[in-house]
Formats: sequence, C-alpha cells, structure tokens
Amino acid sequence: SCDHSLQVERGNTAYLSGLREKFFGELFLNASKSLDSSAESGLSTFITTGAQYGSSCFLEMNEAVPHGAGNTPSPVNTFPGNLRTSRVVYEEGLNHIARFVESFESQSKEIWLVFRNEGLSLSKLIYTVEERKLFSSNEGTQEMTNVLVLHPSPWWHWLRKTEAGKKEMRNLIWQLLLALKSCHERNITHRDIKPENMIVCLEDVDTGKCSRSIPIGENRYHLKMRIIDFGSAIDEFTIKYLYGSGPSRSEQTFEYMPPEALLNISWFQGPKGITLKYDMWSVGVVFMELILGSPHVFQISDRTRALLDQHLEGWGDNMKELAYKLRSLMEMCILIPGISPQHHQSRVKGHGSFWPASWKCTEEFFAHQVKNRDPLKLGFPNIWALRLVRQLLVWHPEDRLSVDDALQHPYFQLDM
Repeated sequence: SCDHSLQVERGNTAYLSGLREKFFGELFLNASKSLDSSAESGLSTFITTGAQYGSSCFLEMNEAVPHGAGNTPSPVNTFPGNLRTSRVVYEEGLNHIARFVESFESQSKEIWLVFRNEGLSLSKLIYTVEERKLFSSNEGTQEMTNVLVLHPSPWWHWLRKTEAGKKEMRNLIWQLLLALKSCHERNITHRDIKPENMIVCLEDVDTGKCSRSIPIGENRYHLKMRIIDFGSAIDEFTIKYLYGSGPSRSEQTFEYMPPEALLNISWFQGPKGITLKYDMWSVGVVFMELILGSPHVFQISDRTRALLDQHLEGWGDNMKELAYKLRSLMEMCILIPGISPQHHQSRVKGHGSFWPASWKCTEEFFAHQVKNRDPLKLGFPNIWALRLVRQLLVWHPEDRLSVDDALQHPYFQLDM
C-alpha cells in the first residue's frame, strides 16, 4: 500500500508528481501480484492460443531515476480473434503498463523511483533526428545556430509501406488500448498518452531479449509496448490528496489534449465515464501521428495562419495557439461551428443538406485531407482505420468511443 506517512504539504510540483508515480506504480504492481496469485491457484483462465511471450527482455538491470531530474523513469499478446473472455483482456492490459519495482527518498528528500528498463520510446522508433546549421545575418555579422529536425525514420517507412508494417501498427494500437483498459477499469485517466510515454521492446524471437538496434524487414521479433509516466494521471484519490490545488494544464501535453481540456480547466470534475474519454482522444492523435509521420497532427497552412492573424491582432500567444488549434480541428471535420451535438452526429453519417463550412465533412473529404498531408501520400491503410480515428477524435467526449468500444472495433477484426 502507499506510504501515507509522506508529507505532501510541501507542495513541490516534482515531489507531488513523484508521489503520484509511486501511488500508481504500487497500485499496478499489487494488481499484477494479485492476478499472478490467482493464476497460480487456478482461479483465472488465461489464453493459451497464439504466441506466448516471456518477460526475459525486461530482466535487464533496473534503472533508478531521480524524479524531476530531467529524466523520464523508465520503468503480445493475443489479438481479438483469439480472445475468449473480457476478463482475459483485463488481465492482459497489466502486461502493457510500466513495471514499478520500488521507491526511496534520499537524505535531501528527493524521491527516487525504480522501474524495469522496458526498451525504447515509440518516438525514438518513428523519428530520426538530424542536426542542421542555420545561418543568419545580424548587423553585418553572420551567426550560426544548430537546430534539431525530426524526420520519419526507416522503421516508420516500413510500418507504412509493408503489409507486415500495417499489422504491426494495428498491434501497437491494440496494446495501447489494452493498457488503457486496465487503467479505465480502475477509473484512472492517464492524461498524457503520447509516443514519448509508450515504451517499446522489440523482442528477438531467438534470444528473448530486447534488440538494442532497430530491426526492419525480415528480422524476427515480437513488439511489446508498455505505457509509462503516471505523474499526470488522475483518479479520485490523487485528485483529493496528491495534486495540491488540483490538476492543471501544466501536467498535460498540448498536442494530445482533447477539446474539453483545452476549453475547460475543470473538465476532470465531470462524470468518471466522461473523464476517461480524455485518453481516447489521445489514442486518436497517436494513431494519426503514426499515419502522418509527424508530431504536428493538428496544424494549419502558413496561408491560413496569415489570414487568421489578421483577425487576431492584439491576442496573446496562448490564445492565438488555441485559435490555430480550433481552426485545424475544423479542417479535420472535428469542430463544426453552429451545429448541435445531435445534428453533428447526423452530419457525420451524411444526412441533411445544410453545411456551415466551405467544405463537406464526408469520409472521402477526411481521407483526402490525411492523404495530402501524408509524406508518402498513402493515407489510411483501410476504411476501418479511418473510421476508428474519426470515432476517437470526436469533439464531445460523451460521443467518443470508450476503450471497450474501441477494442471491439472492426479495424481489429481484419485479416491483413
């Protein structure tokens, strides 16, 4: 159980975040131990069909990382056709959450958290970093600046161009949903799902160890993903005791925030079932990021930005960024001004004739938008991938898919 003797009145942001990591780490550790005990006593039924993956690739040296010191603590599975009971899915999700080992405090009262070393972040898999030199002239002198530029990696190209890659992308989203199911069953909203917080082990089939390089093509490996960083996560207990004055936007990542969190600082005070939908929006953004090979899923053209700026004179930078984001949501047919939620739902299905925007928000239009922005000009791998994304990136959280609905989506039933 959580060590309640720790004093949180200090109010230090990093300290409270560390306490939340510890709280959720112990919660999932105890859940895993409980399920292991049940399995040993024969109380649980696990799937035996399909590939059986060991955990040897995670048994490398544990990493002790000081929380708040600038580092992220580093802390398949069977596909839908093989599922027999929803209980098994629930158990399987714990295999996709970072494995907490222990925590301790230094004499300086700094919390240290120990997690298993689970592999590389997904962002390091899908992007390569190029260092470029930029030259600029300033009052007759030339200055040079080094900048880092992200490019889609060779692994991302394999993910997008090959049939095996398409299956791997589906597997990745499936594992992410399984992890969130284990969270949502416990009324925990992760609140910071993004590629940086998705740790991937490319487990060699022969050795059972995580590959230190990034295998592409014919290399035989199993992809195993776990989510990390519960420092932003919320549930009833942490909101009450481990957030000081309450959760804030500083614990969230702007690019992955749903509309309700963008526009309402008290969004988390709503019904639990609605609060959990925050994560489902983030899954949709991650899916889009995998399609586009860019972290800038919601962006507008320079021309559109210039036109908007004519109307935003005198606005602060934060308000301008919000305006740009809302415009990009309009272009993706997520925000449709002047339409009620009910009318919005009927419009998505293609009924009615009235349309307040200058474009038609049909599946074909959305697919065309995404294909144009895809550097490979491929777009979605199939219609079901498109529909899953659209059902996740819904403006009103009550209309967004739940994790159970998403796991039952036809996208995961396809034979690729």
